[in-house]
Amino acid sequence: MLKSIKFKLVIWCLAVFSLVFAGLEIYLYYKLEGVVISLVDDHLSTSVQSLANLLTIEEAHGQLEKELAELSSTATGDYAKSLSGHYYQVLSPDGEVVVRSPSLSISGASLPAMKGITETAKYETVTGPAGERMRMITKPVRYAVGHLTFQAADDLADTYLLVISFRNIILYIFPAVFILTIGGVFVITGVALKPLKRFSSKLGQITEENLNARVDSDGLDDELAPLASSFNMMLARLEGSFSRQKQFLSDASHELRTPTSIIRSYCDVTLGKERTVKEYKETLNKVSTSVNRMCEIINRILVISRLDAKTIEWKPARIDLFDIMKDVVKLLEPAAAGKDVVLKLKGVSAVVKGDREGLTEALTNIVENAIKYNKPDGRVDMTVKEDGGIAPFGEFAVVSVADTGIGIPEGEREKIFDRFYRVDASRGVTVGSGLGLSIVRTIVEAHGGGIEVESETGRGSTFVVRLPKNLDLKNGD
Repeated sequence: MLKSIKFKLVIWCLAVFSLVFAGLEIYLYYKLEGVVISLVDDHLSTSVQSLANLLTIEEAHGQLEKELAELSSTATGDYAKSLSGHYYQVLSPDGEVVVRSPSLSISGASLPAMKGITETAKYETVTGPAGERMRMITKPVRYAVGHLTFQAADDLADTYLLVISFRNIILYIFPAVFILTIGGVFVITGVALKPLKRFSSKLGQITEENLNARVDSDGLDDELAPLASSFNMMLARLEGSFSRQKQFLSDASHELRTPTSIIRSYCDVTLGKERTVKEYKETLNKVSTSVNRMCEIINRILVISRLDAKTIEWKPARIDLFDIMKDVVKLLEPAAAGKDVVLKLKGVSAVVKGDREGLTEALTNIVENAIKYNKPDGRVDMTVKEDGGIAPFGEFAVVSVADTGIGIPEGEREKIFDRFYRVDASRGVTVGSGLGLSIVRTIVEAHGGGIEVESETGRGSTFVVRLPKNLDLKNGD
């Protein structure tokens, strides 16, 4: 459940929703508080202005007190409404309270003293006589005989009921909206992930029996279409790999069937009746030849399997290809002499970094084929050189093996590197497993190189191997 994409999406959406909702609530709360305070300030300003407009300063303080008392008892309409339920007081120029509202007179209290001298109206949130939270205005008013300072204050308790009610409504709404959001997110994520479920279901139907099936990307979202394309490319590679594996097993079985059939046939015939020692020896020699061929096929199959699985443990070292070719010539001189083929090697030292055993096997296979498919009294000319610069600074080491044999038909030249492929009919030779050149190409490519063949039917073939000199060979490559 915790690893479910749907669950994670729901959690993330709810987290984002909660943060946004909380932020919005805080913003609206303080915004509403500011609006309410502004309304209170406007009301206080109107109250003070109403009071100031009803006073005339022509007499001493006694007359002022009289007018204020009359104002408090006789004001009607908007003025009475603006004064009722408020604290107010009037201060003389020296800061003495000369008039108080009845609510202040009864308790003998005063509004908080003005902090400093102000020329304009000043609004403050203060603590009232009873400890209540109040909003207060202090406003100087200039008259002909001087100036008076008017102060009025309003208890914010009733005003804040609106703000608190708004906050409570939000808190009550939040759980309902939260639950609706959960449901909505579940529905939306379910719809959004539906194509992914269909995609997964389609992939689940693909097995080794139907690797040719593909995921239809039509109608998929933009995010899933590239994924479907990648899966289709992967399936194509898997299909090719399985096809090659099946073909390889089929070819291997076919190649092994021939020597095993020969062995069984010789054994059945020989054991059919009593034979002389000479006949038994002849049979064993024939069986030995077939067994040797089977061993060769099996060994090469194992090599190819290890190369395919990339489990070959390469032993990188600096090796001279010219030295390797000299060893190959010494190894194959007896076979060449048996076919009256002359081996000629020339060139320069060409050092590469690679696996000596692997490269020796690859080059031996090439020269062995040049001898095998050559004509009597033929030649095999081998050359080692550097390319891409001046020796010893060339970028590539190049080994070419040219024979004077029967050549390869043009349509067969690329196929000779396929596994178990042999041009038996045209070359007139049936020896070999058909795996040698496939192994050669795999080893050369593992060393970052390449192999090419040029051939002319009836005149011979030339195999060219190019290996980079600065390759950093790694195991498993």
